[in-house]
Amino acid sequence: MSKYITPTLTITSNMGTASTDPGPLSFALSLSATDKLTIAGRVESKVAAVTTTHTDNLIYDANVMGEVYVYINNISDSTIYLCNADAATDAHRFMNIRAGEFAFFPWSPAATTVTDLYLDHSSGGTKNCEFWIFQVAA
Repeated sequence: MSKYITPTLTITSNMGTASTDPGPLSFALSLSATDKLTIAGRVESKVAAVTTTHTDNLIYDANVMGEVYVYINNISDSTIYLCNADAATDAHRFMNIRAGEFAFFPWSPAATTVTDLYLDHSSGGTKNCEFWIFQVAA
């Protein structure tokens, strides 16, 4: 039996000339999107203790999970990097998630490349990052 999640994204902004909290545009902005996503497999969630030992920071194994939706919330005080393949190589960093930011996106393994997901940071010590992974198909 399928289960569902319903992500909703709302973006609002004042005009750039607003006297209180001016926005980045010459007009007021109000966007909203909602979707109903089918989750047929497992769900994994964790607050990861992200270290600078890159191999410890695997959050998604393409051989195990297949197609997924990923939610990442950086609850640390430093930028967390999302990496595909080995996090030990800066070239594999493809997303910066600053302190207090989040990301939600679909992810699936590519046929010809490694598409595992790792977390990384470069500020020393251990940083916390919450993630949820929703498997699309069992």
